[in-house]
Amino acid sequence: MASSHNRWRRAQEHERRYWQERGDVAAIMARRKPHYEAALARITELLPERPVIADVGSGPTCWTRFLPGARVFTDPLMHSYVDRWGKQLPEGLAVAAAGEALPLRGDSCDLVFSVNAIDHCADPGGVVRECVRVVKPGGLVAISVYAHPRVRAAVRRLLEAFGGTDDPHPHSFTRDMLLSLIEGCGLQIVEVLELGAVSFRTRLAFFQRTEPLVLARKGASG
Repeated sequence: MASSHNRWRRAQEHERRYWQERGDVAAIMARRKPHYEAALARITELLPERPVIADVGSGPTCWTRFLPGARVFTDPLMHSYVDRWGKQLPEGLAVAAAGEALPLRGDSCDLVFSVNAIDHCADPGGVVRECVRVVKPGGLVAISVYAHPRVRAAVRRLLEAFGGTDDPHPHSFTRDMLLSLIEGCGLQIVEVLELGAVSFRTRLAFFQRTEPLVLARKGASG
């Protein structure tokens, strides 16, 4: 656990420096919006009127800005995002908080949304359990990660076991590992949206990361 926490701290520092020194919110959103557009439209179809939405690990991009409803954006680095990118953050409550300890009431949100975030966290399972806690019975949870091919994920996880990481993602997932984690936390998977390849280092499909976005519901009885 200490090794995981140390990797997370290094990853958070990497993330902070990136957004403070060279990250460009407007440019990244312009480039990445087509990647998420269809998924956001599909989620909108599944929401009730005037939904309450928690965007967990939102970063400064805050993709739920494109969804209707009242929104709260949470991220451990939110203070630095507000300082650097405050004018580009959308309307909503911006809170500095880790996904493992969301400052939200249980059963309070119609949607808990977390894209490309839980693999940045110290405890991915703890974040998913918090998402389950705060979503309403029957509510929707939407989670994505950058999923690696099995061989690449196995190599990365071996390195992680010895404290190594080569980017701001301290945990490596395959698609199946993500599905298993979500189901293991008591959610019922209703749909998986395949957002496509997200590898910027190779054109070889065998090595490419993909981004599955899992839509799951909490049982009506909580």
